Amino acid sequence: MSKIAIISQPDQGVLIDVSGCTTMQEAIDHLSSTLQVSSQFWKGSNVALNLGKLELAPNQVAQVLAIAKGVGANPQTVWSDSAVTRTGLTQNNVQIGTGAPMSLPKVNLDSSAQHDFVQEEFPEEPPIERSSEEDITHFYETQDGESLKQEFSAPVEEPEDKAVKTAPLPTVLYLRQTLRSGQTVSHKGHLVIIGDVNPGAELMAEGDITVWGALRGIAHAGIGGNVQAEIRALKLQPIQIRIAHAIARSPDRPRVKFASEKFTGPETAKLVEGKIRISKRSID
Repeated sequence: MSKIAIISQPDQGVLIDVSGCTTMQEAIDHLSSTLQVSSQFWKGSNVALNLGKLELAPNQVAQVLAIAKGVGANPQTVWSDSAVTRTGLTQNNVQIGTGAPMSLPKVNLDSSAQHDFVQEEFPEEPPIERSSEEDITHFYETQDGESLKQEFSAPVEEPEDKAVKTAPLPTVLYLRQTLRSGQTVSHKGHLVIIGDVNPGAELMAEGDITVWGALRGIAHAGIGGNVQAEIRALKLQPIQIRIAHAIARSPDRPRVKFASEKFTGPETAKLVEGKIRISKRSID
């Protein structure tokens, strides 16, 4: 069970769940390490907290709130199963949540279909040739950090059936943080972690999962049945990865190195013919 979970849903906001902690000190340790490492992410954000069954006196409630406020987060609503804690929340003028708080998504997996990772390399691909009539967009970075866009060449022809529209992509959650054992991040959309995901940590997303670091924990992309979801990392060394309803575990033997030294780019796991395959593409 996770000690702390960050649960994000675009239509409901972000909830920090420490109900997996059994003592106040454990909750404070996990809350501090989670918030302070990525303080820029939390600055100015409204969040909800779930304290579960933790029994906290008014001064202890104030201490928990101070940790969140210390990084600029604003705990607007707090859930608690403890009457003692709810009294402390009331004395600290905090709104107490009603009903059930957000929770980690429930997943249905076919454990009988679990398999080892299948490793492959991408084949050579010819270079992409641009047509002179193709619309080209360039981005330039200015000294103050703002981007300027400059467009060239002929406009692209619009399709005749303008009623057909591409469905909008899910919201992307970027979190700059290294996750350690007991920490879980869940997002209803695409999830990007800037940092490592260590053994015992878990990522969950309805869309893709991208880790700009080493993925050594558990990652589940495509929750809800999205078989097109992918998992990417600079180093894919997970205990287990899941895409939609498929499960793949790390083989007992060490993974073989890619045959070609030029395949030095990030690794990608995707679902191919019912099995999760890991491939690596050159960054040349």
